[in-house]
Amino acid sequence: MKGFPALPLPTRSLVIVALAALCSSFSFADDAFSKLVGSAYNIETGALLYRETHQKISKDIYKVEYSEPDGRVFANKTIDFSKSQTTPSFSQLNKRNGEKIDVTQSGNQLQIRYQENSNEKVEKDSVTLAQGMVVDAGFDAFVKQYWDTLISGKEMDIEYLVPSRQSTFSFRFSQITCVDGTKEGAMCFALKPVSWFVRMAVDPIVVAYDPVDKRLLRFTGRTNICDEQGKYLTADIKYHYM
Repeated sequence: MKGFPALPLPTRSLVIVALAALCSSFSFADDAFSKLVGSAYNIETGALLYRETHQKISKDIYKVEYSEPDGRVFANKTIDFSKSQTTPSFSQLNKRNGEKIDVTQSGNQLQIRYQENSNEKVEKDSVTLAQGMVVDAGFDAFVKQYWDTLISGKEMDIEYLVPSRQSTFSFRFSQITCVDGTKEGAMCFALKPVSWFVRMAVDPIVVAYDPVDKRLLRFTGRTNICDEQGKYLTADIKYHYM
């Protein structure tokens, strides 16, 4: 898959958000757990930033609640895998700034509605489903499907849907050395934009998986959660399965 051309600064910022959006998209294609809690910590201070609680509602429906350290829920997401494991439909609302995302699969189209914050208008568009496309939590299904290829050291590219742009962008996934403090024996991978221009502005996201059950253990990088001003957070997220 080919990369995208050099981007002006405003567009580059949106692609940075796209990379951030991959953060909480790994942990859903697993039938063996009913609840998952991720604790997000400030990389520099170690302070708890927020928690994300993933829960399986039915065979195809998953929900995520994002809560402040005091337990107050400020964002939620619903994911529907009934039509596809790699390109699910989903909706997300962040009450901190009013950001709303709705992606619905209809036939061979993805219908997209995006509102940057409560003061902006809703943007609507659609994209055609294509081979190699991944939507939100569908990334975990991609990892499991191509696990043997990834751990062999081969790099793989995906076309990841960016709702804020009503389009897809190319990202590359490859095995790397784990971040210090990661569980011994974990398999670690980096995700980065294919475009060299965007790579200059964005540090890779690093994820750690358990090599036995292929579950996400840790995420280090820019997250998909913003503060009240719309600034996306960088965090070290550690996951606990129930």
